[in-house]
Amino acid sequence: MKRTMCGMILLLTLLVAGAAVAEGAKISGFVDAAWTYEAAAKAGVFGLDQVEVDVEHQAGERTLVRADLEWLKDGEGYLAQVEQAYVEYEARCGWRLSFGKFNAPIGYEVLDPTGMYQYSHSLLFTYVAPTNLTGVKVARVLGGGLDLAVHLSNGWDRATADKYVTVGGRLGLAHGGFSGGLAAISGKEDTPAENPDDPSSPLTRSVVDADLTFVHGAWRFGGEASLGDVETAGGKGRWFGLMAMTHFDFSPRAGLTLRVDQLDDRDGQLFEPVGDQYRVRRSLTVAPTFVLDDGLGALIEFRIDHLDRDGFLDADGEPTDRAMTIAVEMTGSW
Repeated sequence: MKRTMCGMILLLTLLVAGAAVAEGAKISGFVDAAWTYEAAAKAGVFGLDQVEVDVEHQAGERTLVRADLEWLKDGEGYLAQVEQAYVEYEARCGWRLSFGKFNAPIGYEVLDPTGMYQYSHSLLFTYVAPTNLTGVKVARVLGGGLDLAVHLSNGWDRATADKYVTVGGRLGLAHGGFSGGLAAISGKEDTPAENPDDPSSPLTRSVVDADLTFVHGAWRFGGEASLGDVETAGGKGRWFGLMAMTHFDFSPRAGLTLRVDQLDDRDGQLFEPVGDQYRVRRSLTVAPTFVLDDGLGALIEFRIDHLDRDGFLDADGEPTDRAMTIAVEMTGSW
């Protein structure tokens, strides 16, 4: 861990130093800290959740270089890693080619807290969508509010792969206050860690996901639906998930977010078994949000997760079907 951290710090120093003298370079990032409280444990914990530095440089008339470096809270220590890093070339015909590691173009929610309206991610983001892809992506604005992206990658959040390729894409539409898209991703992955009884058997996974956003005045509405299946040596599972959220700004300094979601793990392949295997998980999240200063935001999140059977433990160690968490978060960005 120390060697990894030192290596990342050295890489960051070189990137920032290079960007400082490169014409047109942009350096941005954020620091994210929070206090989280689990009702079952009756205890709260302070933590520095994430630090990220992003460097973007327009290397040429048609060439963009981007690197996002992050430090994430990982147990008692921190995990240093590259969130995304790619070279992008825009051809004269309008197509953009991205080569490297990039955020997966699927789903409603984004990875970083600076683009979130609450502290936690939805069940759909957590369980049934990739976060980052390593491979190649081509994208283009088609006109009339339409845009298209197609990608080939090693698989879900995988830096390397043996022989399989995952393929996917997203067709987006934006018009007025409305934006949305239809995305799909499918492929096989060599996953011996997930198939210890049959390391030669790949995991096969396919997802179709639809997201939408509507903004009108101080109101923001968002939604997502995910339908997919996964097949491993242990069997085949299907899921269907829904998420809906709304956010209202009372003023430029204060707002309120409400989010509900449900994920139906029809064949018991997604969730870790706790006691009797549960199939349906739901969550309700309420989060007042605040802008304290330029570049400084804060929020308080109240979240309740509910299962269709006992899968959590209460304060006395007894099985229960629900769990409550509270978080107070502050995010400073530049």
